[in-house]
Amino acid sequence: MVQSPRMNGAGNANGSGTSLPKYTVEDIPVPGDPQMDKWADYLRLRYSKRHVYYKTLSPSEQDHIRKEIRRIRYFRSHFKDYRVFATDQLPLVALLEDSRTKWRDIASKRSGDGLAQLQKEVERMGDDNRRSRSRQILKMVQHWRDKDYATWQESVSPELYMHDLDSVADEGEDDPRDPNYGYNGWLIAWEPGKGGTSVEHPLIHGSFPHQKISIQQLLYNKTGTPLKRDPHSTQFRYFHLPANSMQWVEDAISRYYDEDNVEFDGRKVLNMRSHAQRLLRHDIWRGQERGGAHLPAHSRQMGSRCAVIPSAPITGPKNLGSRQSESKRDVALFMPFLHWEVEKRLHRMAQFIDVAKSQNDHRERLRRASTLRYKGRMVDIARLQQMQARPVTSFETRPGGRTYWRPQNPLAKYIWYAAKLFQIIDEAADGRLIEHHLFSSAPLHMRRTLEQYYYWTASETSRRDSDQVVCRATRSLKEEGEATARVVMVDQLWLWILDENTVISSFPRRWGRNKPDPSAVHRGIRDRLGALGHDQIHSAFDLAFIVIDECSKVFFDRTKPLDQRPEVVNLFGSAISKIAENKSVAYEEFGNAVNKISIERMEIVEKTLRRSLNIGFEWSILVEAQQVIEELEIMQGIFSQQLVAINDLEKIIKSMKWAPKTLKTGDSEDDDDDISDSLVPSKRRALDRVASLIADMELRRDELKSMETLQYKTRTQLRELLDMKQQQANIIEAKAAIKRADESVLQGRSIIVFTVITIFFLPLSFFTSVFGMNAREISEDGKMPLRLQLTLMFSISSVIVVVSLALAFNSWIRTMLSVSFSMAALFIQEKLGLQNRRFGSKGYTSAALKSKQRAMFNQIEKQATMRRLTEISSRTRLASPRRRDVAPPPPVPRRRSSSWGMTTLANIGRGRRAVPLGEMELDARV
Repeated sequence: MVQSPRMNGAGNANGSGTSLPKYTVEDIPVPGDPQMDKWADYLRLRYSKRHVYYKTLSPSEQDHIRKEIRRIRYFRSHFKDYRVFATDQLPLVALLEDSRTKWRDIASKRSGDGLAQLQKEVERMGDDNRRSRSRQILKMVQHWRDKDYATWQESVSPELYMHDLDSVADEGEDDPRDPNYGYNGWLIAWEPGKGGTSVEHPLIHGSFPHQKISIQQLLYNKTGTPLKRDPHSTQFRYFHLPANSMQWVEDAISRYYDEDNVEFDGRKVLNMRSHAQRLLRHDIWRGQERGGAHLPAHSRQMGSRCAVIPSAPITGPKNLGSRQSESKRDVALFMPFLHWEVEKRLHRMAQFIDVAKSQNDHRERLRRASTLRYKGRMVDIARLQQMQARPVTSFETRPGGRTYWRPQNPLAKYIWYAAKLFQIIDEAADGRLIEHHLFSSAPLHMRRTLEQYYYWTASETSRRDSDQVVCRATRSLKEEGEATARVVMVDQLWLWILDENTVISSFPRRWGRNKPDPSAVHRGIRDRLGALGHDQIHSAFDLAFIVIDECSKVFFDRTKPLDQRPEVVNLFGSAISKIAENKSVAYEEFGNAVNKISIERMEIVEKTLRRSLNIGFEWSILVEAQQVIEELEIMQGIFSQQLVAINDLEKIIKSMKWAPKTLKTGDSEDDDDDISDSLVPSKRRALDRVASLIADMELRRDELKSMETLQYKTRTQLRELLDMKQQQANIIEAKAAIKRADESVLQGRSIIVFTVITIFFLPLSFFTSVFGMNAREISEDGKMPLRLQLTLMFSISSVIVVVSLALAFNSWIRTMLSVSFSMAALFIQEKLGLQNRRFGSKGYTSAALKSKQRAMFNQIEKQATMRRLTEISSRTRLASPRRRDVAPPPPVPRRRSSSWGMTTLANIGRGRRAVPLGEMELDARV
């Protein structure tokens, strides 16, 4: 959209003398979000209208807009050297400015041709609103290269109507260098009987129910924070922290009780003297944290639990009564819940985690190098200090190694670079939070995928994440221009109910969502509270129930706007239906193949059956079915943990004493002793709502259980099909074995026939050969006697038969003959000099080979010696008795170690004598 003002010929928006043509193009109305804050409304306006809108705002709202402009300028300067790809010659900010300049030059040059073409269309087809609008825009584009237009752009910059834009106030201003910069907390106030109310505070922006305050001011502004404890307030307050940061929670509780320098490490705290330490004591805070420094970052998680802690003593007017203060209890609740994330953003989050891990490993190496063990090795320490942690890999590759598309059109380049700059600014706050809090003493708990939650010790789960049922289903959806793969995540809800009038929650937002997110859990909480009547919140527990319910029903609330949120229940139902359909196809194909056995001949059927016995298709279906079952079981386990925490909360509510009214001056503390605690309307209402919440969670778990039951039946049927295929394969093999046995019988009969014929003709052949010989006894022309011929025949045949049988059945003889022939060939080559001519240039002479052979033999002998010595020593230690009360023997003077040879080891093995071993003599028989 062209950022140009509507101006007349007399001057610009600020009344300067710059003359530009009149621009009367009306913007196409875009349906906006009525609940956006003033900053979002400011960005939607054109430059010429922003200064007018800015002057209509209140001082606090103007201050909020100035802070946002400073934030954007800070991050633009912070990322001025950032490169999209490592091969880029210019940083991203420079590429954005360059692409903008080139696109504007090209557009202004082509605007004349566009006007001429548009005029031809008007002459041919007539004029209308669209062509009139395009004509006015093109006329304005023609002036982009004019000096007056550049002067006008400078005249509408925010510095001219925000005179204190570059000045920073001492109080109430965030520090950009702080790692918490860019994060906002949320505040909702509810007045019983009146409904939601906006909190008037100089640090809070917006109106009910969308009021927010920066994390720096909420947690670290000791004097101006609205988080301080107010046990006598009649309002119910709800504060939200947008990340599972243990450091944030500890700072928030310390600020709530107005305490500083509180130590929460259970190993260092001996006496819990502060209120914050009692609330976050070791057994319900750091003590129940799963994971550790040597495990992956996603392994950190709080166990599902709901605990009650006595409220801190209230210091105030005495007429409130001690019983009312002593009866209050604080509640802490921890539970997991399901959410989702875009696969691309999950990949970016993993990159930041890897960088933080490498930086932490680098700091750990420096710490170890600076200890006393490495004292004096300053060269090594300096070398470690020069090592730089690898930067975040930008947008070069996608998950799986695929490269990203890069535009070539000038306008596409301009929009693409602007989108990339927006993305890195949007995720800058999350990246800095990971860098500074992920490996601190009170660490940040990262969002985890469904697989990371279940396989929490596995360091790499990217392949399993991409194979999620929801991820595969959303990757293949075609209703969008580009399918966006989404992944099911498991987040944590940390919630505290303090002094029965304050609720503090902590759960993460989606990665890089530093703008309004319709699918955000806290957005759903705000919308729900904004739609409630003034008499629907009666206690802080009612606020807590809404928070818990919104976290629990992320994938089960069909009334929310879809945005990009995946419909998990529908996607799982579609996957189960597809698997059942494929199972029916597999059954049908196998049944058709089996039915052909009784119809066609066995030779033709065997080929078809062998093809149908391939279990590749069935195996793929079985793997998908098993994956669906596992994911459904994991999600059911999450709801079971939620039910554990909520059931504990119900027990706590039943055990608490609820006062039916507030005691006044002069009232007796025992006036309400006769009133049944179960009849208190607030308690009865809280118990009804928590019972309804438990019923809803059980219904969600039962819905997942019903889908698992269907998939379990499909998996059982697939296994039965595989068993039937195995049985059919056994039948085919048995039939083939019978057929082969019949063929063997026929072949045996044929061999018998040939054997009988051979027996009949063999004697005839022998006598024919004998009487056909040219012997003196048989023929007058014979030259040799028959006796000599028979002797030669039988002797030569016997030798050949014996040698052949020996070579065939004796491997030792074959080895000896092979070695003899090889040695003879080597001997001939060495005598003739052939071996030296072939290997002499490489140094493989006979002498070198012999030396190498001797060295190898000595090494083998040494290894055998050491192995035998180790075995003898171990046997000796096992045979010797061990007694703790017997003093060790006196040291034996060292002797010269004896030489051990192959002969010595052989003698030890035969047990002939005792041999010396180092410092003592051992009996080899042991």
